[in-house]
Amino acid sequence: MQLLEEDERYLKERCYQFDLIAEGEVGCLIIKNFPLAPGKYDRDIVDLLICITKGYNTAKLDNFYIDPPIRLKVGGAYPPKGDVFENHAGRKWQRLSRHMPVWRPGIDDLRTFMPFIYHELQDKN
Repeated sequence: MQLLEEDERYLKERCYQFDLIAEGEVGCLIIKNFPLAPGKYDRDIVDLLICITKGYNTAKLDNFYIDPPIRLKVGGAYPPKGDVFENHAGRKWQRLSRHMPVWRPGIDDLRTFMPFIYHELQDKN
């Protein structure tokens, strides 16, 4: 599995360190040292996983995953819809169940999904 040319360019332009690991028909895109909102969670940097399924970018990107797991700094709870764990690419990941309200097949890609993730992790909860 390979990234779309636009996706790879997007990641490199933003200086993300990333790996793409094949897991059956799924590509596990791991973005290393992804920053979180300072003071919001019990850590400021995590690895971020996006599962890229067969048929992407006609098929939508859905959910994202964090390792190590995060908890809200105030109260110590997991983020909403963040209490499920899954194994991918040889690691146990905290799934954050988040869904873009609209996916435009063939148009949306990492350039639209990454800002969605950033917004979900920075501004919500």
